[in-house]
Amino acid sequence: MPEHMDPAHRIFVSYIDKSREYYLAQDFGNPYRWASNAESPFAPLKKPLAQSRVGLVTTSSLPVGAEGLAPLDIPRIVYSAPSDPPPERMYTQHRSWDKEATHTDDLDSFFPIHRLQELVRAGRIGSVSPRFYGVPTEYSQRKTIEQDAPEVLRLMRDDGVDVALLVPLCPVCHQTASLTARHLEANGIPTVIAGSARDIVEQCAVPRLLFTDFPLGNPCGMPYDVGMQRVIVGMSFDLLERAWLPQTTVQTPFHWPNDVWRDNFMRVDESNIAALREAGAARRAHQAARKVPTA
Repeated sequence: MPEHMDPAHRIFVSYIDKSREYYLAQDFGNPYRWASNAESPFAPLKKPLAQSRVGLVTTSSLPVGAEGLAPLDIPRIVYSAPSDPPPERMYTQHRSWDKEATHTDDLDSFFPIHRLQELVRAGRIGSVSPRFYGVPTEYSQRKTIEQDAPEVLRLMRDDGVDVALLVPLCPVCHQTASLTARHLEANGIPTVIAGSARDIVEQCAVPRLLFTDFPLGNPCGMPYDVGMQRVIVGMSFDLLERAWLPQTTVQTPFHWPNDVWRDNFMRVDESNIAALREAGAARRAHQAARKVPTA
């Protein structure tokens, strides 16, 4: 059996539970209410994938100017940028992925633009849209539903997108991507999410989820493992073709080399509780400062 493959490996982390304990430890009060839906919209493919234009949606940001900003100060707006030539890198440090277990130095581990271009050359998909689309990670579900998802839809319609691949990074990113996918599906664009926070996506209820049980940050495969990335992105399109009911989840056959990350991410114990409280206080102070009007 190839390395990193084990069909019996079916454990996955509850990020809803982890985030509840993590933010309560930072004295943020009432637990966050994650989006929850009983049903999902579902748009079937209108044409074969070999004739379809694919739009790539990311929750990472363009690197221009982002490095000098605090996470809360990076503009939270929908954006688009050219797919060809692909960006050399994207900015991810403002997202809460698992920075201890992995890294995002390899673009295609979370933004599989080169894997998509390979599929175009192979005839598996028709084309990649001339732009890719960035959607801001929002705790405000209303903003995503009423403002950001409709803007992504508008951009995709302008570019003639037929199907969308959404690739989130952090826990809240998965909710944002799920709400965006629901809006696209309700308006006729079939979607698939390639993600690693299964509980958040399934509770939100989306048409199609390709789940890889990895630390957050590499939903499209381990960094620099091109073969694995090709399999995962290919499975995303297999799911687009074969799912005939909404809320279909398929798990990839890969697993991380160790399970240490499962306990370490968003860990809360005596060793870090004081630091978490300080971090929570600093975050609230920064949020308050941003709300104060300047003269």
